[in-house]
Parts: sequence; C-alpha cells; structure tokens
Amino acid sequence: MLPYQSLTEPFSEEAYLKRWLELERKVASEGFTWATLYENYEDNQYMSDSLLRVPASLVQEVENASRAVYDILAKTYQRILADHSLIHRLGISVYVWDLLLAEVKTAFSYFCRFDFIASADGLKVIEANTDTPVGLVEAAVAQEVICREHGARNPNAGLTKKLAEAWNQVIKDYQIGSGDTLYFTCADWHEEDKQTVGLLMKHYPQKARYIPLEEIVVEKDDVRTPNGEKIEFLYRLYPLDYFLAEKSHTGELIGEQFLVHLLDSKLKIINPPSALLMQSKAVFALIWEKRHEWYSRSEQRAIDTYFLPTFHTANGMSSYVKKPVLGREGGGIQIVENGAVLDEDVDHYQDQEVIYQHYFPMPEQTVATWDGPYTGKLLIGSHVLNGQPAGLFFRVGEAITGNLSMFVAYTDS
Repeated sequence: MLPYQSLTEPFSEEAYLKRWLELERKVASEGFTWATLYENYEDNQYMSDSLLRVPASLVQEVENASRAVYDILAKTYQRILADHSLIHRLGISVYVWDLLLAEVKTAFSYFCRFDFIASADGLKVIEANTDTPVGLVEAAVAQEVICREHGARNPNAGLTKKLAEAWNQVIKDYQIGSGDTLYFTCADWHEEDKQTVGLLMKHYPQKARYIPLEEIVVEKDDVRTPNGEKIEFLYRLYPLDYFLAEKSHTGELIGEQFLVHLLDSKLKIINPPSALLMQSKAVFALIWEKRHEWYSRSEQRAIDTYFLPTFHTANGMSSYVKKPVLGREGGGIQIVENGAVLDEDVDHYQDQEVIYQHYFPMPEQTVATWDGPYTGKLLIGSHVLNGQPAGLFFRVGEAITGNLSMFVAYTDS
C-alpha cells in the first residue's frame, strides 16, 4: 500500500503545516475535531493528510472476513447462553454475570469494529470491539473530506446509509415507538466520544436527545434526566463495566442500582449487555479451543483463515501478544518475539486476566506528518453495523496500537 502523494520530495515543515492546518479546519467544520490530541504535555498529530492506495481486492477480503468474524461471534454468543458456566472463563466481573447471561431478542451487538492485520502472510483479526467502538467519525467524516481534497473515490461513502439501516433495525428489535425518545450519552468532557455520539444521533430517524453521562439520575425505581423525564431507551458510548464504579453527586455508588434496572427491563441500552460479554478477548481463546466442536466446516475454514491461535496461557509459544481481556487502547499489552519483549505497557489493566495470542507482525507503512515522513505499523479497523461491513478505518502507529496511533484515510485502486 502506497501513500497517494509523493514522500520523496524534500520536506518543508512550513509548507506541510500550512496545508495540514487548512485540512484540519475543513474536517473540524464537518465534525472531526481531534486531528491533534493533547497527551504527555504536548499536542500530538492524530490525523495524517496522506491518502493510502489500497487494492480493491484487499478491501473486499476485509469485508468478507468481517462478515465471517461477526457470524462466528454471533454463534459463539449462542453457545455461551446455552452453557452459562463458560462465562467463568471470560474474565468479566461477577457483578454483571446475571445481566450478561440474560437472553435478549436482539443482536449481540449492532455497532462493532474489528481490528485486522493484513500482510503477505494473510489477513488476521486480532480484536473485536463490540461494546463501545469508536473510529466512526474518522471513517465517515474525515475520510470523505480527505478523499475530496485528493480528488479520489471514497470507498466509505455508504457508511452513513448503513448507519441509518442499523438504527432502523434497533427500532424494530427494541420496539421503540415513534413517540419514544432515545437518549444518547457519554462522558461530556470527552470530545471524541461526544462527537461520535453526535454522528450517531444525526442518523437516528426518530426522537433523540443528548444527556451527559454526569447528569443521568439513577433512582430507586428508574432512571431519569435532571428534569425528571424517565429514560427508557439509552445509547451509551461508555463501557458497561465502568458503570459499576459510578457515583451520584452525593458520592453514593449507583452502578449496582443501574444494573438492577437493566435486569428488570426498566431501562434498555444500546449496545445491549451482550456486547460487553463478547468484548472479552478471552472469547477468541474460546473460539480457538472449540473450533472443531462448535462450528460448521465453512466456519472452521474461516477460523483457520482469519483467527490466530489464542490461549489462556503462553502454551509453549515463544512469540505471542499478552492482552488483558478487557483492556482498551493498547493498555496492558506485552509483545514477545522469540522470547524477547519487543514492547509492553505496564501502566494499565494489570489486575485483569489475560490471554496469549500468536504474534502476527503488522506491516510497515510510511505516511506524511508534520515532523516529516513517519514509518509505523499499519492496522485496519473494519466497522460492522447490524452485522454488515460498513467501512474501513486505518491507523499507523507503534507496535502496540495506542490512543496516539495516527489515522490515515484511504482510497481503493
């Protein structure tokens, strides 16, 4: 895969910044406002103005793989519901087990993002973000602007249509009436989450209202807004397991009461609780263990093709990636190759159970940045809405794909 513009010309910081700042202004005007991220006491570039040329055959293969991975996860979810003892192996807090194992008449998740590595050795899925995936604004908004700037086709042009289709399915499955309000929430201080919620709201076809997470009132009998309106339907861009630690304005823990209301169906949330169940990276170990027992021959071929050997112990592997089962943004990950630690994060999620996934190296990709050409590791995110592939989200960063890995748009050729 090659950057659309040449990186062989002499680099001029002044010329680059002038071009990049104009692009930043354009994407911000359409809703993508975090082209830079402030972290480690400095501004970091998050958006490259490069445009990758990606073979159409690879785009199609990622779409095919995304369908297969979603279907395998859906089948695995049904297997877990049929044998509740399996939840012991997923590393999820016991306080939410009853909620996660309550069978619901919905998809296990309507909004997913799968992360793939593509190399000469094949295409492999390394994570499933089924609970609170982000990257939609990049894939739907910034992608369109950057393609337009380069005069290139945008392969993600159909993403917002599929977003609307997913909402129509949610309305049907949740039986949301035309007079009902779907509330949308996230931490109000979090710019990325707030703009993502804004995009989701924009394409929801019925009554919608934003409520900051900090303003949700959890009472003994139900959940309400500060003005007393009852909340019956809630889209939350906030991990379900995080609610356990939430406190009221008086300092009282309210997460348990919130979960009780979910169990009693006084409140219905999107994504559903099952999305957290399938977010556990230990699900991949379960799929690998049961690949010859639970799945059809075609599903077994898909697992052998797209999944990596994954276990609860290192299992004699000399090259692996150790991951906390509910870690996010690369936190707590350790990469080991031939017995040597290549990279690791020891600051986050050290108290979680872990899985060990066969190490599959990411390919290198060079993109333009305000410091000159940068060569990093390429990861492909694939958004799946209501079970259907909806658009790709490319990032280039370090060996551990963290919060500062750089977004780069693409076109197909």
